[in-house]
Amino acid sequence: MRRAALVHDFFVNDRGGERVAIELSRLLPDAAVYTSFFDERRFAGRIDPRRVHTWPLQRVLAPRDRFRVLLPLYPLHFSLLDLRAYELVVSSSVAFSKAVRTGNGALHVSYVYTPMRYAWDLDAYLSGSSLPMPARVAARALRPMLQRWDRSTAARPDVVISISSAVRDRIRRVWKRDAELIHPPVDTGEITLSMDDDGYLLVAARLLAYRRVDLAVRAATALGRELIVAGDGPERARIEALAGPTVRFLGSVPRPDLVELFRRCHAYVVPGEEDFGIAPVEAMAAGKPVIALGAGGALDT
Repeated sequence: MRRAALVHDFFVNDRGGERVAIELSRLLPDAAVYTSFFDERRFAGRIDPRRVHTWPLQRVLAPRDRFRVLLPLYPLHFSLLDLRAYELVVSSSVAFSKAVRTGNGALHVSYVYTPMRYAWDLDAYLSGSSLPMPARVAARALRPMLQRWDRSTAARPDVVISISSAVRDRIRRVWKRDAELIHPPVDTGEITLSMDDDGYLLVAARLLAYRRVDLAVRAATALGRELIVAGDGPERARIEALAGPTVRFLGSVPRPDLVELFRRCHAYVVPGEEDFGIAPVEAMAAGKPVIALGAGGALDT
């Protein structure tokens, strides 16, 4: 048997889950890495592509921003992914990778960011979303099947680890099993304490409907407060349409620029419920207060 394998749902967008998966790959430097899509442009500098095994659709479609339209295929792919040759399997699971097949006597540890959002939090996921009506109807039709699949495959890992107390509570509620709690790693070494204050509020997040960035934009517009939104995503056009002249959208920004935004902001804003929330911890490392909804990962941090 080979020693170790690491599984992550997809390496497409550079988000918190991907950063954690990259850190896990560093902790397991000899582990093979299994995923669906792997965008070499974004991740080759941090994970050697020679370690990475992707699904056949990678060669046909290549990594793409609209990878979520393939939702019905991910459960099948990961359910059939045979990793029985490995003694240790670590799955980094947004939704699917916990379902891989492992051998008798192997140890499967699943680091879970949340039980599948498309199955258990679909209403929040769709609320305010710009998804077209056919996609909404399809998502609601698939929900019962996804819930059954998610709950049944949740029994496959030997150990489940949650990223926050809120996620641990969700796991107990929907999967009916206990989870360990280990907060994700946050690299604050490059962020120095700052007394600089340019007066603006800051949000740095993937622009998805459930992140509720629209609430921060509406509030800043109503109050005439300067707000900077760093990040991109499928809801950007809809949220930008809500913004007044005091709100600026920067899109995706390089890491050094984001660190400087943390250092010069007046406060960081978390308008929606985060599973954990890496960016608020980074803002606090810069000495900045965080204004957050009193739910989710903010209660831990």
